[in-house]
Amino acid sequence: MFKATLTPLLLCAALLFSGCSSSNSGNTGRNVGIAAGAVLGAVIGSQLGDGSGANMAAGAALGGALGGLGGNKYDKNKEELEAAEAQRQYEYDQEAQAQVKLEEDIKTLEAKKVRDEIARNSTDSDVSAAEREAARLEAELAAKKKAYEESQARAKDIQEAQARIAKAQEELAEMERMENGG
Repeated sequence: MFKATLTPLLLCAALLFSGCSSSNSGNTGRNVGIAAGAVLGAVIGSQLGDGSGANMAAGAALGGALGGLGGNKYDKNKEELEAAEAQRQYEYDQEAQAQVKLEEDIKTLEAKKVRDEIARNSTDSDVSAAEREAARLEAELAAKKKAYEESQARAKDIQEAQARIAKAQEELAEMERMENGG
């Protein structure tokens, strides 16, 4: 009877220990392995032989040791994976920064190339022509801006006048109702 009751209790304890070890220490796997191994070893030890406490203790010790070894291996693998991922992320960040710098350098070189090409092939008359064209476009832009601003002012004036008309019409209609006894 003791053997039949002890087995489910030890299995429940094993599940409890394996699920409740969420501490942030570096030995989580080892701790879970020891606890789970000890409980499972005690269960197996109680089932083997005559079910004496010595068999349970031996099973718990052996299970705890094996569980601890397995947990240590798990922790080591986890640390190695985390370190490898951190290294990959670092390398990716470095590569991304190098790519951004390379793109900026290319833009700078392209702008310099265009400027050098213009410098090699341009004359004083080219400069005068470019300045005249810039002045013409600036004047055209200024005229269009002025026309736009004037049209916006006219639209605003029309809206204000329409609002005054609507208000005056309402007041006239009210006066007519009052004159007609309404």
